Amino acid sequence: MFNNRDLGILGTGALLAVLCLFLPLSFTGKVVIGFLVLVGFMALALLRLGPDRVPPEVWLMRRFRYSMQTRQYVNQQTATKKAEANPPSPKQKVERPSPKHEQPSPIYDTNAVHTHPIDLAWNEVGVYPLLTVLLGVVGIYFAVWLANGGAQELAFWFVWR
Repeated sequence: MFNNRDLGILGTGALLAVLCLFLPLSFTGKVVIGFLVLVGFMALALLRLGPDRVPPEVWLMRRFRYSMQTRQYVNQQTATKKAEANPPSPKQKVERPSPKHEQPSPIYDTNAVHTHPIDLAWNEVGVYPLLTVLLGVVGIYFAVWLANGGAQELAFWFVWR
């Protein structure tokens, strides 16, 4: 039903966002850092790279494997039929026609679909796991705020005058 990879990344992000409550900062700083961590992990769970839209770890593994493999460079061109049939003598100078610099103007198709190397997999992951994690972290932050004096602040606004 759900992708274990994406749920693992979302759960790790939620755990780290909650652990940001232990940072020695003001509550506002804890909230800002915690939500930046959570949003970063949500983006990582949604991120797909490359032309075939694979997760970042698969894309990095492919890039690493490609960078480590040996390459074969060939600098010699194959001979043409004309050169094989009538090889020029070393004293003869072969004249080549000068290339023409006339290039046709490019034609742009405005209806073509432009592909981008980065995509977010909204359909694959879904919005419900993201909202569940976000609301869970907001609930924990709200409970900590209430325990640290937020209840008195709320009581101040609800006093009957």
